[in-house]
Amino acid sequence: MTNKEFVFLYPIPEIINFEVKNHGWHEKGGVEAFRKKYGDMLNKCIDQRYRQKGFGINWAIFDDCAVSEIIEIRSSDRIIKVGLDFKTHTTKKVYPNQDNILSQISGVRVIRIAGFHMWDCVEKLAKRAYEIGLDTLVDEDLTEFFSWRINDRDFTTDKYPTHNPRKKVSIDFMRARKQRPWLWQNY
Repeated sequence: MTNKEFVFLYPIPEIINFEVKNHGWHEKGGVEAFRKKYGDMLNKCIDQRYRQKGFGINWAIFDDCAVSEIIEIRSSDRIIKVGLDFKTHTTKKVYPNQDNILSQISGVRVIRIAGFHMWDCVEKLAKRAYEIGLDTLVDEDLTEFFSWRINDRDFTTDKYPTHNPRKKVSIDFMRARKQRPWLWQNY
């Protein structure tokens, strides 16, 4: 275990297949071509942004789910069971205990979080990590926004943020970021 960890929430077939199907229809070559592009780009981003920079890689999944086949799991990666099944989460709106997830990666000082869904599960974990004093940042590129981001000409696989500060950004957007320090980037 390193003191720098990357956590991807819920790279399970149920969610990834939904993302691919709902965004792949407009891709040249259709859904299957998009599935390949999505998988290749996601794995490349995680490898270049985190694995190659000394981060431990953690895949958090529901207890009754497997990791999606498009995810390239390395022997050094860790699969974290979150202590909740997918059906209970989706039908009863129950969330995994954030402290349970974080306790499975003890010793961490720097944490980067991605996955599904940015304004729900990802933010809940990021907020809790920040509250307990971890250097916390959400990689928004690698959330449900990924399907759109990979087609942005400013997108790069090797670093985050890939935001182009020369693009017009609303003041409200930036103000909202400062109120959530786990989302704020030093541009």
